[in-house]
Amino acid sequence: MRAFTRRGATVLVRAGDANFIRRRNAEEGGGFEVVVEGLPNLLHELAHAALHGGLADDHGFDYGLIPLRVERASDRRLLWEEFAAAVLSCAYLGAPPPKTDAWFAEQVEIQGVFYGLDGDLEGLYVLFDAALRQYGREAEAVLNEAYGAVATWLCEAGAPIEICTPRQPYQAAELWTRYRDHRARS
Repeated sequence: MRAFTRRGATVLVRAGDANFIRRRNAEEGGGFEVVVEGLPNLLHELAHAALHGGLADDHGFDYGLIPLRVERASDRRLLWEEFAAAVLSCAYLGAPPPKTDAWFAEQVEIQGVFYGLDGDLEGLYVLFDAALRQYGREAEAVLNEAYGAVATWLCEAGAPIEICTPRQPYQAAELWTRYRDHRARS
C-alpha cells in the first residue's frame, strides 16, 4: 500500500467492489483513490500504475479505442500490459498453482470487452493465443519491464528486498500455456 500512498493515493480494500484507480475531486480531498477487492487486485493495479509511470484514472486508458486490434502495435502494448499485470500479480502472490491458475484465467477472460469479444470466450482465446505466438517477445519484454517497475516502486516505498522481488517469477508464456492446456482438457 505504501507504494501508492507515497504517490498521494488512498488505498481502500473493499470486498465485492470494482477495482480501479481514480482521481478524487477537491471535495473528496484530491489525490487518487485506489479501490481493490484484495491483495491480488492491489498487485494488479500496482503493475498497471508502475508500467504507466504514475497514477492516472484507469491508467490513462482511452475507452474510445475499443475495440482494440492486436494488429496495431499500440493496442498490443495494452494487451501485454494486461498480461503483465495478471502474471505479475500471480508471481508476487506465490499462491499454489490451482489458485494462481484461477486468478490468471479470471484476469484473461474479462478482457473480451476490450476486443469486441464480450461473451465470446472462444474468440478471445483464439485471438490471444495467436497474438502470443506471433508477438510473444513483446509480451515478455513488457512483463520484464513490469517486474522492474514494480520492484522499484516497492523498494522506493521501503519494502524489504524479499517483498520487492516476486515469490514465483513467471513468464507470460508459462501461465498462458497452463491456461491453454487446461482449456483444452475442459
